Amino acid sequence: MTKSGDSRDTDAVPCELIRLGSYKWPRSETRQTLGHLYQKIRAGLSADVSQDAIDTQDLTLISDAPLKKEVLSILDQILGDMLERRYGEWVTETSNRNQRRAFVHPPLANDLLSDWAEQHGLPVLHAENTLDDFPDAPCVVVPHLEAFFSRDTDQLAPLFDLFAAISRFEGKVLVGCNSWAWRYLKQFDDAPLLFGEADTLPAFDGDALAAILERAASQNGDRNRFTSVSSGESILARDDDNELKDSYLEKLAGRSLGHPWIAVEMFFRSIAETKKKDEESPADRIWVDLPATCSLPSAGADALRFALHALMIHGPRPIEELNQLIPDRVPNGTWTELDRIGFVTVRDGHAQCAIHSYPDIRSELGTAGFNLDRL
Repeated sequence: MTKSGDSRDTDAVPCELIRLGSYKWPRSETRQTLGHLYQKIRAGLSADVSQDAIDTQDLTLISDAPLKKEVLSILDQILGDMLERRYGEWVTETSNRNQRRAFVHPPLANDLLSDWAEQHGLPVLHAENTLDDFPDAPCVVVPHLEAFFSRDTDQLAPLFDLFAAISRFEGKVLVGCNSWAWRYLKQFDDAPLLFGEADTLPAFDGDALAAILERAASQNGDRNRFTSVSSGESILARDDDNELKDSYLEKLAGRSLGHPWIAVEMFFRSIAETKKKDEESPADRIWVDLPATCSLPSAGADALRFALHALMIHGPRPIEELNQLIPDRVPNGTWTELDRIGFVTVRDGHAQCAIHSYPDIRSELGTAGFNLDRL
């Protein structure tokens, strides 16, 4: 990349964690929910497209594992650097102030906090252990606070035991927590009193996504290959004011709620090439499109929503455990259906959120009146 490109890259990509509650959504939650309803109404209708657009029926989906790996590597480095800036010096400080910190996040593709702890040689506390196992540790990392409780009044004892242990612990404690679980835990005073202001990740807009993609694509000369299905323009081309000519990446940022790992999953699930090569469609051109909105079927929708809400709060768990945390009886086939439509991934009896479908899950729950997470 050129020097000016490096400067644009640095300016566009967020580099600091932000305080929980200050997240700037690419679009308001009201617009997000209304947009989901609108997408349902207009499903099947054609959108206005440029004369340079291409019919999706002329495309076939492809994969680009090497480029995706490079993009994810760059993203991991960026997010890891954010953790380092916020907590790197704090770990070694001798002050007795701010002994406990909290990092709150939406569902993640990777276990960032565990990776960061490993890099620093810090012990990691899992649900099967206790803080007493690390009596002399200067700092202990608890990457998944949600793993220590179940949303049941009879199953909160392990969580309160952990809070009591944290309050007695003489070293530092850094906890990570799913944003949905944190919303649930705020009904108890322990979390805000113990940890004070929590941190979260900032939103990534279209320019930030472009900077990451440019950095990865420039390694193999692919920078201008990606073309918008709806406009026929390169999604990385810039005008004389150094602004992106095409709106694809800004729309992708909004569609992914500003969460970069979700944007990456959406992007690489939609790349395609033409079925028939001709002079007007260069062989090396890769077409990209925004993912279609996915909705729950009307049959059994309430049961599916309750299952999704439990999964959002508690994170990946065995299905048998999740079924015990849902208010009503869980109909047979609930998790199979959620897996089939792409909202969750079920493997070996465990369910987890399908990252690329997270915005649709959030919209479905918001539309139905469920309590949503807050960043």
